Amino acid sequence: MQQFFTNTLPKNTLKLANKLQNSQPTFLNNFYLTAGTALSLLLGHRESEDLDFFTQDKFEPQKLQQELETFGTLTDLELADGTLNTFIDGVKISSKVDTACTKLQTIGVRGSKKDFIDLYFLLKEFSLEQLFDFLGEKYPKINYNQIHILKSLTYFEDANEQPIPKMHIEISWEKVKKNIVEQVKEFSFIS
Repeated sequence: MQQFFTNTLPKNTLKLANKLQNSQPTFLNNFYLTAGTALSLLLGHRESEDLDFFTQDKFEPQKLQQELETFGTLTDLELADGTLNTFIDGVKISSKVDTACTKLQTIGVRGSKKDFIDLYFLLKEFSLEQLFDFLGEKYPKINYNQIHILKSLTYFEDANEQPIPKMHIEISWEKVKKNIVEQVKEFSFIS
């Protein structure tokens, strides 16, 4: 059975996650927890405050909104086709493999310091080659620009200006960057 590092979540986030899990709402059957919070629960490396859920299935954001309202007060609601962003009682709602795919995509657009730190810890378990394989398996109909993502993995200018998130496992920002650059070089050499 998988061990979860629940100490990485603030009390209100953990309370909402438990509430959602214990009630087992059918509207979340095809959704899964992803991104930094899922990774924090699995690795225990840093704190994370939000709950990011994802599905590959089409869903009606308005219907999901109605279902979520049964769990608490929704604020800062943003609805779009196939997207719902909100806070439930102050908690933002939005497998390691799924999270790894999300991290590659996110860094490919604009990586934050916490995204790079998450990737650093993922690269302790998976190679970049595996991560790109996961991405291709997860989204077979999407053609990702691998070269662009690789370049983004070594672009730290924006992230350099950001604070390090509250960590549960100490790591230096310089070590994170150095390790990722080495992994990209190794991957580029293999490819």
